[in-house]
This record gives sequence, C-alpha cells and structure tokens, in this order.
Amino acid sequence: MAWKNKGTWNNRDIVGYYKRTIGAYRVWGADMHFGYWEKGDVLKKGIAAQWVATRRMNEKTVEKLNITKDDYVLDAGCGIGGNAVWLAETFGCRVCGISIVPHQIETAKKRAKEAGVEHLCEFRVMDFMKLEFGDETFDVVMGLESICYADPKSEFIKGVYRILKKDGRFGMADGFASKEEYVGNDKRLMGRWLDGWKVNSLDTPQKWAKNAEAAGFKRSDYRDVTENAFFSAKIMFVLSWIALPFHILEKFIEIPDYPTDAMFHQYLAMKKGLWQYGIFWAYKE
Repeated sequence: MAWKNKGTWNNRDIVGYYKRTIGAYRVWGADMHFGYWEKGDVLKKGIAAQWVATRRMNEKTVEKLNITKDDYVLDAGCGIGGNAVWLAETFGCRVCGISIVPHQIETAKKRAKEAGVEHLCEFRVMDFMKLEFGDETFDVVMGLESICYADPKSEFIKGVYRILKKDGRFGMADGFASKEEYVGNDKRLMGRWLDGWKVNSLDTPQKWAKNAEAAGFKRSDYRDVTENAFFSAKIMFVLSWIALPFHILEKFIEIPDYPTDAMFHQYLAMKKGLWQYGIFWAYKE
C-alpha cells in the first residue's frame, strides 16, 4: 500500500507549477533536485557547492547503472536537460529526455546544442506514464526527482520494464515515504509539502521493491541518502523565509510562484523522519 496524499493533482497542475517557478529553478541550477553533500563542501566550494552537490547526486545515481558509450538512456522527467547533457558529455552515450513541460524541452534542446552534444541528445514532450516507445528500446532508464510524479508508481515501473532491453537497468533518486500511513500533524506536514510540489503520493522503498519484482525485475537495491541530502533541505528552508514576502503578496497580486510553503514543510517533515531521500535501482535479466 502506498501513502496517498489528496490525489487531486494532474498533468495540467504540474505543467502550471513548473511554468510559474521558472525563476526559482533557474537559481537552483540545471540539475533540478536535491544535492548529495559531503563533509566540507561548503567550506571548499562556497556558493558553488550547491551545483557541485546536485551534480554529485547524478553521479551517485549512475554508480550502479554501468553506463557506457554504447548505451541508449531514457531520462524520464528530464527537466531542462541537466542530467541528459551531462550523461552525453561524460559517457558519450545517446540520451532521450522526456518531460510533460514544453518550455523545459525547449531549454534542454538549447543546452545540448550549447554543450556540443545535440547529436547525442533527443528531447520530446511526453508523459512517462504513457511511454511512446517500442518494447526493449533502452539499455537504461533513470529519473532524478521526477518519478515522484508517477501515479500510480506500480504502473510506471511496468512501463519501464517493458521498454528496457534484456539486462537493462533502472535508477532513480527521489523522495520515499518512511511509512505507509500518516495521521495527525504528521499527515499535515506531509500534505503541505507534497501539495506544494503538486505530488500526489510517495511509496516506501519496500513498496518500490515489491512493485519492481511484480513488474518482472529480478533484483533491486536501495540506498538511503537522507543524511547527505539534508543540507539541500536546509537551504530550501532558509530560502522559504527569504521568499516569505512573495508568499504573502501572491495572496493579493499574481506573481511568480515560489514554493515557500513546500520548502518550509518538507524540511520539517524530513527532520522528523517522515520521509527519506534515497536512490533506488532495479535490474532486468
């Protein structure tokens, strides 16, 4: 059983959210997700530590995917192409990035061209719940803080299994529920931050493993990296206070949406251990 939030957000809501928050994510960088922080990052890298940490999360996610230049990789929920371009630059592999947000796809195409890897990168507007690819198309499927939008996640993993070739690999870095049911203030905290990101539900790592097995994957691995991701939550918590005037003003006038409420409550919920940040892998044989 997956822990379910309101369950009312749809693709239109998600596209609208990313349209309103273009400015906020531009500040965050090309890799639109939590960072993987190591001791001394801030002292050694200063303000650039944020971009170092988010890129390191990409690196940690691909550690067990064994990507080579001969692989064809699907970046499911590719955002503005940060990971896809990095994959092409780093491994020389072909990458297809998909997103339901049109402006993200246009930005991703520009980024690939600027990086000189447009011949390796393809970007398409597509819903990863309706994968428009033939069976056994990809060697690797991955998602960085995008698969949380899959609803239901059990159907998403079935689609991933279908489009993966024999010996294909799946990897994702994302938020995971720490338990299947929440009540009282715990439920309120989880609902406030997930509603802020327009996310309907999170599954536990155990549920992901069961769904992967049911889909046909022979084995899976999971690593809880909450301790390494926690500093990103702290940064967003601080930013939520800085952006508070915008949050107040938007009640009276239409301004860009800074997800203040979500950033505030996700930190409190993570600190309380209600959810965890982790990396999940599954392997097809």
